[in-house]
Amino acid sequence: MDARLKAFFRTAERAVQFQLRFQQRDGSLIWDQCVRDAYHKQPYSWGISGHLTEAHRLISWIRDNALQPDGSLLDYGGDVYKLAWLFQGCHRIGRFDVSYPVMQWLISHQKPCGGFPHFAADDRLRALSTAWAGISALYFGNLDVAERAAAWCLKLLDQPEEGRFYFQTDTEGHLLTEAADPAAQHIDMAKTGQAYGEIGLPWMLMGRLRQATGDPKWSGYGDEFFHLQRSCAQDNFASVGSGSSSLAACIHFMTTGDSRARTGALSFGEFLLATHHPEGGWRGDNEPDTPLIYIDHAAEYSVWLEEIVGLLGSID
Repeated sequence: MDARLKAFFRTAERAVQFQLRFQQRDGSLIWDQCVRDAYHKQPYSWGISGHLTEAHRLISWIRDNALQPDGSLLDYGGDVYKLAWLFQGCHRIGRFDVSYPVMQWLISHQKPCGGFPHFAADDRLRALSTAWAGISALYFGNLDVAERAAAWCLKLLDQPEEGRFYFQTDTEGHLLTEAADPAAQHIDMAKTGQAYGEIGLPWMLMGRLRQATGDPKWSGYGDEFFHLQRSCAQDNFASVGSGSSSLAACIHFMTTGDSRARTGALSFGEFLLATHHPEGGWRGDNEPDTPLIYIDHAAEYSVWLEEIVGLLGSID
């Protein structure tokens, strides 16, 4: 295996070990009674790294203490994005007692236009939540939900302003821009530190649909999102928000052979090596210096590192 990939793997394992220090005796990951919605990424992180006993103990705690009759989670406030994380982690290791009800809850919040809100009660739809829920639907075998989510994402390719990527719509699927709504959010492609996952997750959804269907049109759409990613500032693959773009890049490289995508994924891995804190987590320069940030990033970034190692290692 490439020396860089070996370094990525070692860093991912240190990040997992750091998280495991916070698992409680009852299996939960509530180390602070004020932080009760921060365990959604751990089943994916621990499962993909082979720490199945710890992952199953946590999921059993979730089932018995947090899972609601409608498939939502206590204390999570209807967060579609976070529940999609939890679904994928549980489903990958066969914890259908949690993944099935959570997926039914997720599907119930897809709007007729195909998009998903970030929070269930929101009056706007968002790329981050739509694409991640769409990818989750593919794990569940629901191609219809995934393709409808992708159709919503494709509307984002028609941007009205040069240098800006707006990533929200109203509930009917109409793009929200500052001209229509002063609170409309966007990526400023000339500035660093942007929310690159709003491009990366739709790009990943296109790659996953290419894998699921074999239809090359999805790679064509993926090329368009990849172009947007490359058009962003110089930290487009080296920022706290670039993780999903790195996995999208691995999938794009696997399905198209475009070596620029491989380079992008490796750039993110190298960024994580350079910014890894000694205790095992990560914190962006502008983020609070609290355990929550380090633990959450340790979970997410260990996933991206493991995925990079697995996908690129298999091809290289």
